[in-house]
Amino acid sequence: MKVPSGLLEKVLKRIHREERLLVFRRIILFSITLTVSLVGFLPAFNMLLADFKQSGFLQFLSLTFSDFSIVVTYWKSFVMTLLQTLPAISLALFMTVLLTFLQSIKSLIKYERRYISIKNI
Repeated sequence: MKVPSGLLEKVLKRIHREERLLVFRRIILFSITLTVSLVGFLPAFNMLLADFKQSGFLQFLSLTFSDFSIVVTYWKSFVMTLLQTLPAISLALFMTVLLTFLQSIKSLIKYERRYISIKNI
C-alpha cells in the first residue's frame, strides 16, 4: 500500500490547527468568565458590606480591641455570637465570585502562554 506524499505533513498541520483552535476557544471562554465575575464582584462586595453592617458582626468584632479582657472571659459565648451574626450567604457569594475571578485569571494566563507557544511552532 502506497502512502500519498505529503500526507503526514497534512495530518500534522491539521492536528496543529485543531489544537490552536481548542486553546483559542478556552481563551474566549475564560475571558467571558473573567468579565462576568468582574461585573459581579462589585455588587457581591456591596452586598457583603451591607450584610456585615446590618448583622452587627463588626460591632461584636470590635469588642476584641476595646474590651479584650471581657472577650477572653466569655470567649465561648463571644465566638458563638460572632458565628451567629456572620452573614454566611453573602460571604459565600462573594467568595464564589472572587474565586471564579482568580481561577479565570490563572486559566487565561495558562492558555495564553500555551497559545503563544503553539502559534510560534
